Amino acid sequence: MRMNIGSIITEKRKEKKITQQELADFIGGSKASVSKWEIGRTYPDITSLPLLAAYFNVSIDSLLGYESQLNQKEIQHIYASLKDSFETKPAEEVLVSIRSFIRRYYSCYPFILQMGLLIMNHVDRLPGKSEEERMQRYMNEAKDLFIHVRTQAKDPDLITKAFKLEAYSLFTLKEADQVLEILGEYPPGIFPVESLISGAFQMKGETDRAISTLQSALFQYIIVVMSAFTNYLQVLIHAPEKFKETVQRGQALAETFDLTSLHPVALMNFQLSAAFGHAQMKEEHEALSMLEEFTEVIKETSFPIVLHGDDYFDQVDDWFNNLDIGNQMPRDSRLVKENFINAVVDNPLFLNGQEQERFEQINRKLKNLLECEGEK
Repeated sequence: MRMNIGSIITEKRKEKKITQQELADFIGGSKASVSKWEIGRTYPDITSLPLLAAYFNVSIDSLLGYESQLNQKEIQHIYASLKDSFETKPAEEVLVSIRSFIRRYYSCYPFILQMGLLIMNHVDRLPGKSEEERMQRYMNEAKDLFIHVRTQAKDPDLITKAFKLEAYSLFTLKEADQVLEILGEYPPGIFPVESLISGAFQMKGETDRAISTLQSALFQYIIVVMSAFTNYLQVLIHAPEKFKETVQRGQALAETFDLTSLHPVALMNFQLSAAFGHAQMKEEHEALSMLEEFTEVIKETSFPIVLHGDDYFDQVDDWFNNLDIGNQMPRDSRLVKENFINAVVDNPLFLNGQEQERFEQINRKLKNLLECEGEK
């Protein structure tokens, strides 16, 4: 089952005896956009739905051809539209939209899982009196959605995802004992099912499918390892030699797979973790060197970021398209850019060192990038 909005727009437009151009003029869009809606290639923006419903004198549910389930493409579209609306609409209004969609598709468990992720990834953008109050309110709201999926869904893979995300939400709420109760005290052994999938494709003579399967697995493992290095650095503050070695190995991995281009967010997270660690250990020169590398990466990165392959990972596009939210980042990457920069600018960890002028140069470059972003 799915939304049939394209065919319904066509039907209602013809009932009113208007052209695609006339409908486009009314909603302030283009004829090409209306055409794509009607053939199902794209969907109207979330903010256009009330206007379309009012124009055709129908409810939004009727316009959507509402059914209780959404397909993957529809989930990706709604997630992207809600994520983008943080830039154009008040936070209170976005929250109302999110909760409205949750109520409407409460039995569509893949969608509910993604709405939990959307809330979790945008806690700082949602309304609230303080950071602590927002964290408590919205992480608990996300946790409840994950529990709903875990307890009601039938798909084992979906249940596993919900289980892990429930643990993550508990972690952010500082419920350490509950996290360990859910996940256990030791990481589970990894069983590489991608090798079996790839092998099965090889048996069938589908070599390209076998290659794309292993490429998508390698891509994921590289980003996961980079994330593990990032977190590992934070527990090595009191082990300087191991910290230094971890930084070197992380940099080698990033260089080998060109993460500056392939996944700059993973690289910048690692660079900031290393910079903060060096600063905490009073290694000012190394901290500023890492900040300079970080500044160059963020300067060269094009925002918004979408996931993509490269000359080595040249057969991963189908895998990206089949991810729960497609090749988009779970959080608006322009917000990621803003958060990255704000984590460094005027940070007291770096303000009072002997190489003050060097940090001021970094500060100025990052502030200029933030100002340029604000002018867009």
